[in-house]
Amino acid sequence: MSLRETFSFILPDGSDRPIADICKEYAKECNKKILFCILMCILSAALFLITLGVGTYDISIPDAIRTFFDHILGNPVDPEDDYYVWGETIGRVPRAIGAVIAGIGLSIGGVIMQNILRNPLAEPYTMGISSGAMFGATLNIGLGISLIPFLTGNYASIGNAFILSLIPLSIIVAISVFRKVTPVMMVLTGIAIMYLFDAITQIVMVTSSSETMQNIYMWGIGSLVRFNWDRIPLVAAIVFALSITLYFCSKYLDVMYTGERSAQSLGLRVNFFRVAVLILTSLLTAAIVCTTGAIGFIGLVAPHIARIFVGSVNRYLIPASAAFGVMFLLLADTVAKAMGGLPVGVFSSLIGGPLFLYILIKQRRNAWM
Repeated sequence: MSLRETFSFILPDGSDRPIADICKEYAKECNKKILFCILMCILSAALFLITLGVGTYDISIPDAIRTFFDHILGNPVDPEDDYYVWGETIGRVPRAIGAVIAGIGLSIGGVIMQNILRNPLAEPYTMGISSGAMFGATLNIGLGISLIPFLTGNYASIGNAFILSLIPLSIIVAISVFRKVTPVMMVLTGIAIMYLFDAITQIVMVTSSSETMQNIYMWGIGSLVRFNWDRIPLVAAIVFALSITLYFCSKYLDVMYTGERSAQSLGLRVNFFRVAVLILTSLLTAAIVCTTGAIGFIGLVAPHIARIFVGSVNRYLIPASAAFGVMFLLLADTVAKAMGGLPVGVFSSLIGGPLFLYILIKQRRNAWM
């Protein structure tokens, strides 16, 4: 007999169970978590193909999928279909790839912020990152200010958005130099800066012409149309590099669940680790929101739903949140295009709001832990 079959484990209620049974049950639970991730990836792949056939240009889903694979394989394709599926300006493939990139980045940003700040409402929007990006774009669109002198036009808006989206965390880090900053203080600081940026943005909007106001509003409402073949490589490289880096921090994030004193007793420099992870997370989400604008509820809903199915162990929670976020954003974008090409941010909030409310009602009090 093996050691697993010989020895037993004493449970808190005083009963004992063979270690072999506990190991089998643990393996079964792990397989369920992996299965959830695989299921979300399969649904994401299916929605990726389906969304290629949805839009203003009249092409059926089977024809769009056929054009997608014929282009990859080098087979003859209809030039017009190929342009609308793979084109630079209105192609559906770069937009779908953008949904994948944004879904991964916003979801991982949400789960990391919720974990490190111990707050279920922390995400890129509530921490002021999206509001900072909106304010940066507003400076260029409404006032013609470019924080990077050699950038003009839409690239100046993106540059401004990236720089100012990092301001909230920069303020938090600056405050932490002079005094100890608790997770609650970090969240409240982010919310305060969010309202400040929103107020200044509104002032610029109401003092601008109607056309400028519309451009600012359309930029900030959240859309994937700004993803094109020129921007995808840089954004994808940043998102995937930082996502992998944050995933390798998962065991230290698990240690943070034990509380600051316990984590310190285990040798973790809590304040340094928290600030370092938040910097990486801010860079991750800033790379996305400076292109997409404020797409709501992805970073909030995805971690909560993934946590229901895989628990709070971050080596499962991070990829599960990313997979669900991609699926959710692809679904919202498909619905948005089917409804006449409306911005995806409208439908992500329209779907995510009731879904999040349902989670809050049904979820157990201890499910977040």
